[in-house]
Amino acid sequence: MHEMTLVYDHSRLHITDDSFYIVPLQPSADIAIIDRITNEIRVERGEVVIPPTSNKCKEIFGIFGVIKLVNGPNLIVITQRELVGLIAGKEIWKILKFEIIPYCKSNSHLNDSQKSDLATYSAMLEESLDTMSFYYSSTFDLTHTIQRINLVDNDFFAEDLCSRADQRFVWNLYALTEFMEQSELHQFAIPVMHGMVKIVSCFVKGRTFDIILISRRSNRRAGTRYYVRGVDDSGDVANFVETEQIVSYGQYYCSIVQTRGSIPLIWSQFPNIKYKPVPNLSGDATKHQQYFKRHIDSQVVLYGKQYALNLVNQHGSENVLARAFQQVVDSCSGCKDNVSYEAFDFHHVCGTNKWHRLSVLMQKIELSQTEFGYFMMAADQILMKQTGVFRTNCMDCLDRTNVVQSLIARRSLTTQLVQLGIISSGETIEQQESLNYTMRNIWADNADYCSVQYAGTGALKTDYTRTGKRTVVGMLRDGLNSAIRYWKNNFQDGFRQDSIDLLLGNFVVSDQVRSPFMSNTTASRLSMFTLTYILFSLGIMFYFQSATGAMKQYSLIALWGFVTMSMARYVVQRGTDFVNSPLLFHAKSKQD
Repeated sequence: MHEMTLVYDHSRLHITDDSFYIVPLQPSADIAIIDRITNEIRVERGEVVIPPTSNKCKEIFGIFGVIKLVNGPNLIVITQRELVGLIAGKEIWKILKFEIIPYCKSNSHLNDSQKSDLATYSAMLEESLDTMSFYYSSTFDLTHTIQRINLVDNDFFAEDLCSRADQRFVWNLYALTEFMEQSELHQFAIPVMHGMVKIVSCFVKGRTFDIILISRRSNRRAGTRYYVRGVDDSGDVANFVETEQIVSYGQYYCSIVQTRGSIPLIWSQFPNIKYKPVPNLSGDATKHQQYFKRHIDSQVVLYGKQYALNLVNQHGSENVLARAFQQVVDSCSGCKDNVSYEAFDFHHVCGTNKWHRLSVLMQKIELSQTEFGYFMMAADQILMKQTGVFRTNCMDCLDRTNVVQSLIARRSLTTQLVQLGIISSGETIEQQESLNYTMRNIWADNADYCSVQYAGTGALKTDYTRTGKRTVVGMLRDGLNSAIRYWKNNFQDGFRQDSIDLLLGNFVVSDQVRSPFMSNTTASRLSMFTLTYILFSLGIMFYFQSATGAMKQYSLIALWGFVTMSMARYVVQRGTDFVNSPLLFHAKSKQD
């Protein structure tokens, strides 16, 4: 592995009335000074005198960046972290806590409306930063696969860490804008990745090695489960995640990369109170073909050959997407040599408890998996390259997708361990109890992390990933998670979508723009509707207690039932009026 350029990830932040002083805890380090009045950021070399008056000092572990709210710029710093482990001897950190520090010392200049907006924006920023899924390293290119890192020329490593990072996976790219505009500030810019990193040491037959699982969530077309679906005109898809499984054994490194992402068509599925909204295709066939081609061409450039595994239902509402996906693949000019497609109706084939039938799919893709291979290197010598990836999707690219990806990764690991001489040909991971346990659990953890980030809850079907079979407890847990998903997707995800858009710079707060929250009537409409129903029900209960005779009581019950059914029908018919909708960047797309 290559040496990194210096990036400061451990500093003292001195806060005075006029400036922020970022003093790295390395000898002879440059000092970054942020003027809280002019907003200028500069670097000073040598000793800097920090005014003692009102000087507050705190330990920080990196700068996430600067984001403007109603009160002006706000500095976001990392204040707590924990060590995940080492990759190639380089420390990988998980961020535990951020702190948002406004440049402006007081909000007295804001009117009541602006203060209300500031409180909302601040809550959004805190919401997006509190997912506990941010990672970074100041000494390792965490946003790149090890194959990409080792196939570039040496000029690549002359660049600073943030500039050479894979921009798709840098979640503070927008927040670091001011730092990246000045080359002398690049040493303070740490690329932060969103997703999951797990590093587990394994002991098998007297051999010790690490299994590393990294999931990198894309910042392009990022969002929540129902508000961001499909592909955009740039070819970027919703919920795109690159997952890399690495084996580190002495001087040897092996890795396999897989991807997941929303069906690359123009479609939507906005929440509308119903448990499962009907997906809606939009745009003509030509536009679908153009957007699909842009997506698949970019994937071929990045990863090589593509094998699309489509796990959605081949019947019901999902079948509309399944047929359209098959059609764009079949009619794609220039795709035949680089794109394969397999439709596998996961729910129909596997049913409630027939998951052993996944072997049908694994047999179908076995030859292609052998052809694609995996990356392998010893010291600095590349022994093998991965030449293609499996691109897996279901509707959400979460539960079904993760199950299949874990099986692909398991088969690749078996081949790698045989090649490394750790197990013999013919032996399986299932025969190694501790390794089998590790593989099941890191992939189940991956499912949960990806699901929380997109759908708001842990994943479904993780009992199979963790134990190899469906269990009653697992199905009950799935029921609970499904109910929580329903609530969050309908009544919280608009706010969560806005939070993501604010963090990524899809929406930028401007002094000249009218408050986007003034037109938000969903919460008041839902509250008034609920209050009216409660008061009506209480009134019925009151009259029921004093009613004499069965006829009157039956009449009151009938009236209550009629009104309840009428109100329920009204809510279902006008469901989109009652859900929590985005108000910032994605507000227009929802209206469209």
